Amino acid sequence: MEEEEEYRRQIMEKFAEDDRIEQMNAQKRRMKQLEHKRAVEEIIQHRRDQHKLEHEAELADREREKAEARRRAEIIEEERQKLLAAHAKNVLGYLPKGVIRDNDDIARLGTAYADAYAPTSRRDFEAQYIVE
Repeated sequence: MEEEEEYRRQIMEKFAEDDRIEQMNAQKRRMKQLEHKRAVEEIIQHRRDQHKLEHEAELADREREKAEARRRAEIIEEERQKLLAAHAKNVLGYLPKGVIRDNDDIARLGTAYADAYAPTSRRDFEAQYIVE
């Protein structure tokens, strides 16, 4: 009987030890889960930060491209004005559509162009170009 009691006590101690180990394992498991959750949140935050930086870089690139396009357009317009000023008096009547864009171009080119490109009425047009 004493042997049985000793055996019973040993088994109970073993079960108690197993329970303590299992409880430690559960606590360790919870701690690991919390660590993993924190790590996942850090990774997600890092990805958000990266996406934000990439988006800001894209916006900066677009702004830089727009500024470059505006600068190019200004240079092209300046060169167009220089060419018109230098050669327009020689090609009056031969310029294709679109070369003279607005009344400012006509005013810069002088009175010959202002007279040539002045709006006309139907009567004036018929009197000048239609022979009866």
